[in-house]
Amino acid sequence: MRGADQEASRSRSTAVAAGLLALGVLAGCSSGAPEPLTKPPYTVDSVRFGLVKPSDLGDGATEIKDNGHSSHVIYTPPNSIPTCPYIQRSEDVEVDVEPAIEPVGGNPTGRSIVAPELVGPSSLPVVTQGAVVFQSASLADTTMDTVVAESAKCPATFSVLGGPPSVVGDYKVGSRPIEIAGWKGFAQHLVHTSPPEVNPDTYDDLVTVVVHKANAIVYVGYAQIKSVGQRADSDEKVKALMKTTLARLG
Repeated sequence: MRGADQEASRSRSTAVAAGLLALGVLAGCSSGAPEPLTKPPYTVDSVRFGLVKPSDLGDGATEIKDNGHSSHVIYTPPNSIPTCPYIQRSEDVEVDVEPAIEPVGGNPTGRSIVAPELVGPSSLPVVTQGAVVFQSASLADTTMDTVVAESAKCPATFSVLGGPPSVVGDYKVGSRPIEIAGWKGFAQHLVHTSPPEVNPDTYDDLVTVVVHKANAIVYVGYAQIKSVGQRADSDEKVKALMKTTLARLG
């Protein structure tokens, strides 16, 4: 979700509200770590049930199915696994990098969005999520190796010179390994700042987590709009959120 263009933000927020689907909320939380509700080998339904819920974000969050190309956060096909969001919009990248991998032999859960009805600074985040479930762990291993290799090509900085005002600007990217509840992968932190003449007041703070366990690969994009001067903290917040989600998945 981009914060540079207020009118675009309003229209995207309206689309989120209009597409609201109730997917069910988990009941009966204990005071300790969540008890696993599923376990390997995973199915499309079991993984979908364990993903981020509106109740995980707080009051005001809603959930919809993303039937498009996730244009509000990562411009990639809905059944793909992200590797380097926004890179395909850049004109100054010298290395050939795929923004996402479309896996062969996997069954996607579909992509869903958990977000507030009104998005902006100090609002709840926008979470874009999905997974791919494979018939065997070896197929998942091979696909994850491809995803990790492609994500490693993502440059530390790049620019988008043309396109919608909400995506024009400079991008800084950092990545680190992550392991939670036996799920292993990477967390990629992307910070987008707009040109001052487009938007001098806010920047976009996005972390994409891609993790793998047994026969499944799960990804979550956690995006916040921050006022200039505010600390970027999506990395910390998505890690806490993933602890809950991945513990549910077992």
